[in-house]
Parts: sequence; C-alpha cells; structure tokens
Amino acid sequence: MGERRYGLYVHIPFCQARCTYCDFNTVTGMSEEDHRRYVGALIQELRQEHPPGAVLTSLYFGGGTPSLIDPRLIATIIEAVRGWAPLVDDAWEVTLEVNPGTATEEALTAWRDAGVNRLSIGAQARQPSHLAALHRVHDVDQIDATFLLARTAGFNNLSLDAIYGLPDQTLAEWQETVNGLIALGPDHLSLYALTVERGTPLQRQLQRGVIKLPHPDLVADMADWAELRLAAEGLLAYEISNYAKPGKESRHNRLYWELEPYLALGAGAHAYVPGRRWWNVRGVRRYVTIVEQGGDPMAGEEILSLSEEMRQFLWLGLRERAGVSRERFRERFGVDVQAAVGEPLADLVARGLVEENPEWVRLTARGRDLANWVGQRLVDAPITVRTSE
Repeated sequence: MGERRYGLYVHIPFCQARCTYCDFNTVTGMSEEDHRRYVGALIQELRQEHPPGAVLTSLYFGGGTPSLIDPRLIATIIEAVRGWAPLVDDAWEVTLEVNPGTATEEALTAWRDAGVNRLSIGAQARQPSHLAALHRVHDVDQIDATFLLARTAGFNNLSLDAIYGLPDQTLAEWQETVNGLIALGPDHLSLYALTVERGTPLQRQLQRGVIKLPHPDLVADMADWAELRLAAEGLLAYEISNYAKPGKESRHNRLYWELEPYLALGAGAHAYVPGRRWWNVRGVRRYVTIVEQGGDPMAGEEILSLSEEMRQFLWLGLRERAGVSRERFRERFGVDVQAAVGEPLADLVARGLVEENPEWVRLTARGRDLANWVGQRLVDAPITVRTSE
C-alpha cells in the first residue's frame, strides 16, 4: 500500500450570493471582522486536532467562496498547517476554490506566495441566461479574465467547473460551454450533472413548474459528447465527473474516492478515518463561539462497520475510471471483492453495468451513465464479512 496519506479540508462558508442549486453550508452578508474571527477559530480547532500517523498530502480550501476572504487569512491558515503536521514533501497539493471576478492580480500573487498551487474556478456555464438563472454573480468575461490572470500569476494547475443538465439547457449550449472552457487551456475540468437537492430554490422552482429539466437521454448525450471532446484535447476522464491532463488529477479528491483518511476544519465540515466519520456544527457563529470558548465543535459521529466500509470502498472506487483494484481491496479487508459482494456484483456484470478481470472491477460505459443506480444497488447489497486466514 505504501506510505499512509491523508488530506485536510478547510471550509470557508462565505458567499456573495446563494446559488439556486446549492445545499452547501454557506452564509452571505458577513463582515471582514466575521472572516477574521472565523479563521482564528479554524486555527484554534486545528491545534486541538492530532495528526494521524501519516503524511499530509493535500490541503483543500472549499466553500462557500474561499477567494472572498483576505488573502492574508489564507496565508495564515497555510502557515499554521505547515507547523502542525508532517508534509509529504514540497510538492503537496494546496487547492483554493475561486469564483470568477473575486481574484485580483494582487490576491493571486498573495495566494501563490503563501503556497497555494492549484485553483478550482467555478465557471458553471457560458451563457448569461443560465448564469443568471443559477444566481451566479459573475459573467462570461470574468471567467476568462480570472483564468488568464491566474496563468499570468504563475499558476500551472488550473481547474474549471461546469454543470450540465441545467433547466432548459440544449446540447448546443453545453457544447458552447465546454468548447469555451477548452479554449482557455485548463489542466483539469470538473463537469457535474445537475443534482436537485432538497430544500434548495431549484427544487422549489421545479415543484412550482417554473422550470423544466432536460430529458435524461439528453443529459446522457451531454456527458458522452463532453468525454469524447475532452479526450481529443488530452483531458482524460479519470473519474465520473473529472478530466485531467496526465499528472494533473486532483490528489485531494482522490483521497475521497479511495476512502483514505481526511480531516476537516470549519462549520459543518466532515472528516473521516477508517471506521469513523464525524462532522462539526453547521452554524457559523455557533461554531466560532464554541471554539473560542475552548469547546469541541463536533456535532455528531458515525461508527462504520467493516461491511459499511467495504460498500463505500467499492462504490467510491467505481467512480474512478481505473475502477477498484482487487489487490487493494484484499489488502484492506482481507477478502476478495467477489467473496464480499458476490451476487449483487454478478448481477451488475450480467446487466452490462460492471466489468471485471483478475486485477480490477470497474463500471462499463453504460454503467457510468447509470452510476447512481449502480451505487444504490451496492449500498443496499448484503456483504459477506470474512477475513482470510
């Protein structure tokens, strides 16, 4: 298995506006003083944590909009992390999520000097009508300007996000978005199928009949077209929603898909180590108050059984194009995948949704189109827990 590794996620919940599809833990309208107090609480929470017996390979600033806060606060967090845990080496991955229009030349230079070496820019669409419908506060020109400023500032690992399956979106519009992002020359693209989350403005609009989603067949066509188009540009699919030039895959996100440990700081942040998940209180001001008073902001935890970990390892691993390594499964759980999930796995193979050989198990092209259904089938599957002698 090699050296044990883990990542650290830092949640920055502040936003200019709330997008219609978003169910993340975000807040708007907070002051710079609120930002400073929150970062102070993050660092205090960090000092209460004990690094696991592994090296830190990645640091990820997500949100929210991390690029909204003073770059000096980002630098302060990175400095604290450097003094807290052993790092894998000088090439550890430090990602900052950025919204177009929130990154000045000065901020980009400050982030780079602080140690940020990867930016994830949330473009989402390249049609003003779709950006407005999603309540995005940027325009198309700001997508391009932010990307080009980041390149000029010296960032050589840039990712762009986009969403397909938007209300009333056509295939031609999706092609326009993807082609426009490709033209910028990204190192990585994350292309997400729109998910309607409970309690979001998007769900309420659907329930009222204000908007209509594209037919599932059209959504599948969008995904298939994008994969072929990106492959022609050297951006290869390595996960259901993610494409990268060789060597530019997201190190941090692969920890999630490979069920490796990750710690997390901030309001509503979730963490995992083998056998256990836990999460913090969601309220930003409540989180800050608890930590400032020396308390533990954890709101709850889940103890995972061996069978639950097997299911999650299998399903998350199937999201990656390489699939699940039988050897890694045996090393971790002491049993072959087939022995653990025999009948459900055989059924998925018979349906043409999963393929396997002596080295791996992975989704077929059809399986990727029906990935959510496959995932539910595996989550509900009976597991045989039996370790080898």
